[in-house]
Parts: sequence; structure tokens; C-alpha cells
Amino acid sequence: MKKVFVTLLFLSAFPFLILIYIWIMLPSEKDIRGCITTTMFQVKLCDKSPGHTKLKNVSPYLKKTILLTEDSLFYQHKGFDWESIQRNYEENKKAGRYKRGGSTITQQLAKNMFLNSDRTLVRKGLEALITIKIEKTLSKNEIFEKYLNIVEFGKNIYGVRQASQHYFQKSPGQLNVVESAFLAMLLPNPKKYSVSFYRKELTPFASQRIKQIINNMYQYKKISEVEYGQALVDLETFFPSSVEEQLSSEIDEDLNRLTLEKLEQESESEDRF
Repeated sequence: MKKVFVTLLFLSAFPFLILIYIWIMLPSEKDIRGCITTTMFQVKLCDKSPGHTKLKNVSPYLKKTILLTEDSLFYQHKGFDWESIQRNYEENKKAGRYKRGGSTITQQLAKNMFLNSDRTLVRKGLEALITIKIEKTLSKNEIFEKYLNIVEFGKNIYGVRQASQHYFQKSPGQLNVVESAFLAMLLPNPKKYSVSFYRKELTPFASQRIKQIINNMYQYKKISEVEYGQALVDLETFFPSSVEEQLSSEIDEDLNRLTLEKLEQESESEDRF
């Protein structure tokens, strides 16, 4: 009898415990707007920081490619792309396993700022609640700016400033169409897809995906015909092979090989959820 009473007591208290947990985990408006260290990757996010990149200082090509590939309805929805969620659900159901997510930019920001990579329903539930709160607290441009400053572009490479410097020795505002398409191509699995950079040669997947992004940019009138033609030319020589680069490659061959092997091993079990 005592065990039954304890069980009933626990069951009756469980919903309240869940509510208390959610209340503790939900960030305040101050947390969302202010300066924090992100939970996912321990990235310092502060719009007053010298390393912070304002949205206006990001290449329009990069903004367009990321919106097109990650969340084309970002400026229309309220944090959730229900059509994408339904489509991905059907694909996962057909595949018989979890194959693809449908996270919007706001959802990705919620996860990166305040959550971890656990693949649980509790985490997804918290992500949804935080997403709603972020959408109510920040403007779309503010959300996009924060996202661009903390999103992962490779091993220990976070935000457009680090990515632009690491891959192209440029500022975020100087990126052209192909460079922007390359960075957008990385996002679903940065550690895995960044191998092209270390090999100084686009993998067949990377080449096809970047070309697809460029074609979509032109098809959806995000770039002009002149910009489209120039991008196709730039893509042909994206990783040029000069004598100097070959000599440098020979010197760094062992280091690059070890780096690639490590990146591939680390990315095998990683994918965005």
C-alpha cells in the first residue's frame, strides 16, 4: 500500500517537476539580448565585442546563400517552417529512421546559445520553447546577426569572421559568390565537408553542391546573370594548383593527412539535429 501511495505521489508531482525544470532552463530576455558564452560550443557572443560582425558588414552573397540553403522562409515564418517539418517527417518515415532535420535559423540559434547536442525529445521541446521566446524578443535581423556570429564552419571555427579569415584570408564583407557558396555548403556538417579546404581540391560532393547553390542563387534571382557567369568561372579555379602551392603542399603533406584523418573520424558520428 505504501509503495502504491509513493508511486501515485510521484506521478502526481511529475508534471510540476517538469514545469520547474523548464522554468529553470528557459533563458530570460536579458540572456537572449545580452552578452553570453554559448552552451553548445562555448563561443563568446556579444554585440559590443570587437570580434562581433554586424549584419551590415557581412557580404550580401553570404547572407543570401545561407538563407537560401538553411532557411529560405526565415523572414516569413515565426520560428518554425512547418512545411519543411512535414516534408522531413515524411522522408524520415519513409526511410524508417531519423535521416534529416528541419531546423530553422532561429531553432539552430536557440540550440547553439542555450542547449547541448542531446538527441532527446526533452531537448527538442526546450528548443521549441526557446525558439518562440527568441522570436518574441529579437527582430529577424538581430536573430540572423547572432546566428552568423556563432554558427560552426569547421573544427574550432565559429562565426563568419573566423570562417572568412580561416578559409579565404578575407573579412566577411569581401566574400564573393563562390566563397559564400562554399561556406554555406559546410553548414550541415562542417568538420566533414571542410576536408576540401585541407586537400585544396573540391570533393565531387562539394563541387556539385556548390554549383547547385550557385544555380539556385541565379534561378531565384539572388544574383544577376553577370554575377552568375563570373561565379561559374571562379568555381573552375576555386582551388588553383600553382608550383608554389605544390611545394607548400609537399612540405605540409603529413600534417594535412593527419588533420584530414582526424576531421573525418570526428565527423562520422556528427550531424545537425
